[in-house]
Amino acid sequence: MTFDDAALRTWENSAPVRGRSAALLEGHKGWRRSRKLDPDEEFPGVRYAMLHTLSHLLVRELALECGYNAASIRERIYASTDGDKPQAGILIYTAAADSDGTLGGLVELGKPENLGRLLTQALARAGICSSDPLCSEHDPGKDRSLHAAACHACSFVSETSCERGNRYIDRALVVPTLEIADAAFFSRGGT
Repeated sequence: MTFDDAALRTWENSAPVRGRSAALLEGHKGWRRSRKLDPDEEFPGVRYAMLHTLSHLLVRELALECGYNAASIRERIYASTDGDKPQAGILIYTAAADSDGTLGGLVELGKPENLGRLLTQALARAGICSSDPLCSEHDPGKDRSLHAAACHACSFVSETSCERGNRYIDRALVVPTLEIADAAFFSRGGT
């Protein structure tokens, strides 16, 4: 899945998204300082956080839809604003060689006619978390964490599936939440 760079740049430059980015950066710096690491290194940026969150939502939806073992699904996030060729994409794949791949047609769900439906379902599910309002009110700067509106109930996946160990995740960057309604890349309707 790839994204329109112009739409992403417009979204990234909006004041609410810059605010969310600043909150995630504050959490990042606090987390790194508490581990005696350089706080100014390795922040992947708000584009990465939105794509990473969306990837998790899709992995969870795929697992629900086809019964595939979610721990066997992997992700790769391509997010960069550097250079002449900006990147904005998600690769969701499995490397398992067992029979899980045949459950519910995982490959079939990746086809455009099915992926749109899955995306709409994932976005609808992400709007409310069973741990809200606590989840949506989470401030990474206050507890020096690497996630904002995210938890095991709504958007974390198995750490074997995640390229960053459930870090840099924020539902408010993907869909409006109870706490933040104006930083989402997608509207409530999934568009």
